[in-house]
Amino acid sequence: MVDFLIKQQWFIIGFIFLIIIFYISYIRKKDKKWIEKRFGINKVRVMSFGVSYFGSTKDMKKPKQIRGFLLLLPDRVFFYNQRKKIKVNISGKNIIRVYHDTKHKGVNLNQSLVKIDFKNSDNKKECVAFKVPYPRQWIQAIEKNF
Repeated sequence: MVDFLIKQQWFIIGFIFLIIIFYISYIRKKDKKWIEKRFGINKVRVMSFGVSYFGSTKDMKKPKQIRGFLLLLPDRVFFYNQRKKIKVNISGKNIIRVYHDTKHKGVNLNQSLVKIDFKNSDNKKECVAFKVPYPRQWIQAIEKNF
Protein backbone atom coordinates (compact mmCIF):
# COMPACT_ATOMS: atom_id res chain seq x y z
CA MET A 1 0.00 0.00 0.00
CA VAL A 2 2.81 2.42 0.87
CA ASP A 3 4.49 1.59 -2.44
CA PHE A 4 1.25 2.46 -4.28
CA LEU A 5 1.00 5.81 -2.47
CA ILE A 6 4.59 6.69 -3.32
CA LYS A 7 4.22 5.80 -7.00
CA GLN A 8 0.77 7.34 -7.47
CA GLN A 9 1.21 10.78 -5.94
CA TRP A 10 -0.67 12.38 -8.84
CA PHE A 11 -3.71 10.27 -7.92
CA ILE A 12 -3.65 11.46 -4.31
CA ILE A 13 -3.20 15.11 -5.31
CA GLY A 14 -6.04 14.85 -7.82
CA PHE A 15 -8.31 13.19 -5.27
CA ILE A 16 -7.63 15.93 -2.68
CA PHE A 17 -8.26 18.59 -5.35
CA LEU A 18 -11.63 17.02 -6.21
CA ILE A 19 -12.63 16.91 -2.53
CA ILE A 20 -11.85 20.63 -2.21
CA ILE A 21 -13.86 21.46 -5.35
CA PHE A 22 -16.86 19.46 -4.11
CA TYR A 23 -16.65 21.14 -0.68
CA ILE A 24 -16.63 24.63 -2.23
CA SER A 25 -19.58 23.67 -4.46
CA TYR A 26 -21.49 22.36 -1.45
CA ILE A 27 -20.91 25.56 0.55
CA ARG A 28 -21.98 27.79 -2.38
CA LYS A 29 -25.12 25.73 -2.97
CA LYS A 30 -25.98 25.95 0.73
CA ASP A 31 -25.42 29.73 0.69
CA LYS A 32 -27.58 30.17 -2.44
CA LYS A 33 -30.44 28.23 -0.80
CA TRP A 34 -30.15 30.43 2.30
CA ILE A 35 -30.26 33.59 0.13
CA GLU A 36 -33.23 32.38 -1.90
CA LYS A 37 -35.12 31.44 1.27
CA ARG A 38 -34.50 34.83 2.96
CA PHE A 39 -34.66 37.30 0.09
CA GLY A 40 -35.85 35.56 -3.04
CA ILE A 41 -33.49 35.35 -5.94
CA ASN A 42 -35.26 38.14 -7.89
CA LYS A 43 -34.51 40.79 -5.24
CA VAL A 44 -30.74 40.31 -5.36
CA ARG A 45 -29.12 42.83 -7.71
CA VAL A 46 -25.48 41.78 -7.24
CA MET A 47 -24.06 38.77 -5.39
CA SER A 48 -20.46 37.72 -4.60
CA PHE A 49 -19.18 34.69 -2.76
CA GLY A 50 -15.80 34.41 -1.06
CA VAL A 51 -15.92 38.02 0.09
CA SER A 52 -13.64 39.02 2.97
CA TYR A 53 -15.05 41.33 5.64
CA PHE A 54 -12.50 43.21 7.76
CA GLY A 55 -14.75 44.59 10.45
CA SER A 56 -16.20 47.94 11.37
CA THR A 57 -14.54 51.04 12.75
CA LYS A 58 -16.90 50.90 15.75
CA ASP A 59 -15.00 47.90 17.15
CA MET A 60 -11.46 49.12 17.67
CA LYS A 61 -9.81 45.72 17.28
CA LYS A 62 -7.35 45.16 14.45
CA PRO A 63 -8.92 44.09 11.15
CA LYS A 64 -9.79 40.38 11.16
CA GLN A 65 -10.64 38.64 7.91
CA ILE A 66 -14.04 36.90 7.90
CA ARG A 67 -15.18 35.19 4.68
CA GLY A 68 -18.78 35.12 3.54
CA PHE A 69 -21.04 36.44 0.80
CA LEU A 70 -22.07 39.98 -0.04
CA LEU A 71 -25.42 40.97 -1.54
CA LEU A 72 -26.66 44.20 -3.03
CA LEU A 73 -30.40 44.37 -2.46
CA PRO A 74 -32.79 47.16 -3.55
CA ASP A 75 -32.73 48.72 -0.07
CA ARG A 76 -29.43 47.62 1.51
CA VAL A 77 -26.01 46.00 1.34
CA PHE A 78 -25.89 42.70 3.23
CA PHE A 79 -22.92 40.53 4.27
CA TYR A 80 -23.29 37.16 5.96
CA ASN A 81 -20.97 34.45 7.25
CA GLN A 82 -22.97 31.28 7.95
CA ARG A 83 -20.31 29.53 10.02
CA LYS A 84 -19.90 32.32 12.59
CA LYS A 85 -23.40 33.81 12.07
CA ILE A 86 -21.97 37.27 11.41
CA LYS A 87 -24.38 39.67 9.70
CA VAL A 88 -23.68 43.15 8.42
CA ASN A 89 -26.77 44.98 7.27
CA ILE A 90 -26.24 48.49 5.85
CA SER A 91 -29.34 50.42 4.85
CA GLY A 92 -29.02 52.19 1.51
CA LYS A 93 -30.45 55.43 2.87
CA ASN A 94 -27.66 55.57 5.49
CA ILE A 95 -24.76 55.15 3.06
CA ILE A 96 -22.61 58.28 2.93
CA ARG A 97 -19.80 57.20 0.60
CA VAL A 98 -18.47 54.13 -1.22
CA TYR A 99 -14.82 54.14 -2.26
CA HIS A 100 -11.67 52.15 -2.89
CA ASP A 101 -8.79 51.93 -0.40
CA THR A 102 -6.04 49.60 0.85
CA LYS A 103 -6.11 50.64 4.52
CA HIS A 104 -8.68 49.90 7.19
CA LYS A 105 -8.58 50.90 10.86
CA GLY A 106 -5.15 52.44 10.28
CA VAL A 107 -3.64 49.16 9.02
CA ASN A 108 -2.41 48.79 5.44
CA LEU A 109 -3.88 45.45 4.32
CA ASN A 110 -2.13 45.56 0.92
CA GLN A 111 -5.38 44.51 -0.73
CA SER A 112 -7.92 46.27 -2.89
CA LEU A 113 -10.84 47.07 -0.57
CA VAL A 114 -14.32 48.44 -1.07
CA LYS A 115 -15.09 50.69 1.89
CA ILE A 116 -18.52 51.95 2.83
CA ASP A 117 -19.03 54.95 5.11
CA PHE A 118 -22.51 55.06 6.61
CA LYS A 119 -24.52 56.35 9.57
CA ASN A 120 -25.23 53.69 12.19
CA SER A 121 -28.33 53.43 14.40
CA ASP A 122 -26.83 56.03 16.78
CA ASN A 123 -26.49 58.43 13.80
CA LYS A 124 -22.68 58.24 14.06
CA LYS A 125 -20.36 57.70 11.12
CA GLU A 126 -19.06 54.16 10.76
CA CYS A 127 -16.95 52.44 8.10
CA VAL A 128 -16.72 48.82 6.96
CA ALA A 129 -14.30 47.24 4.49
CA PHE A 130 -14.76 44.32 2.10
CA LYS A 131 -12.42 42.57 -0.31
CA VAL A 132 -14.63 41.66 -3.25
CA PRO A 133 -13.98 40.42 -6.76
CA TYR A 134 -14.22 43.31 -9.23
CA PRO A 135 -14.23 46.17 -6.69
CA ARG A 136 -14.87 48.91 -9.27
CA GLN A 137 -18.04 47.18 -10.45
CA TRP A 138 -19.23 46.84 -6.85
CA ILE A 139 -18.59 50.51 -6.16
CA GLN A 140 -20.47 51.52 -9.33
CA ALA A 141 -23.37 49.17 -8.55
CA ILE A 142 -23.77 50.50 -5.00
CA GLU A 143 -23.55 54.14 -6.14
CA LYS A 144 -26.06 53.50 -8.92
CA ASN A 145 -28.46 51.67 -6.59
CA PHE A 146 -28.44 54.36 -3.89
